[in-house]
Amino acid sequence: MKENFISFLNSLDKRLTDYFDNYKSYIHCKAGCSACCEKGDYPLSQTELEYLMQGYIELGNEIKILVQKNIENMEKGGKCPFLVDNKCSVYKYRPIVCRVHGLAYMIKEDLVKVPYCVNFGKNYSEVYKEGYINIAPITENLETWSLLKETDFGEIRNLADWLNL
Repeated sequence: MKENFISFLNSLDKRLTDYFDNYKSYIHCKAGCSACCEKGDYPLSQTELEYLMQGYIELGNEIKILVQKNIENMEKGGKCPFLVDNKCSVYKYRPIVCRVHGLAYMIKEDLVKVPYCVNFGKNYSEVYKEGYINIAPITENLETWSLLKETDFGEIRNLADWLNL
């Protein structure tokens, strides 16, 4: 299953690279900005969790200790425990929800999901007003459950639930 997941991620990452390229004038993500990691539910599949934990295993002991402390202090809907010094400590292994963050995309026929940071004058803020975006968003639903619905990558839960918090 791991090989299938890596292949799936490679295909997804190629599409995401194109999306980020096509919408780069609306995306203002920069190193050190971690607003998207400060508050969220972080839904991920069982396979994503296993992959994420592979990244955790590869961390140095000092970072592992910080992540463990973050997990102990994690609250549902709060900061991602893998965020250390405003950087993702497991970036290569991050879940789908993290990979797609920053993009505006359709989740239903008449409903667009915009990045959380639009509220802070960041991604898409110049084209988003009062709940509406005035450009054509990505038409592919990039929600984790939608991308994984026809795969065998396991149940989807929020990170806090996987960690039994």
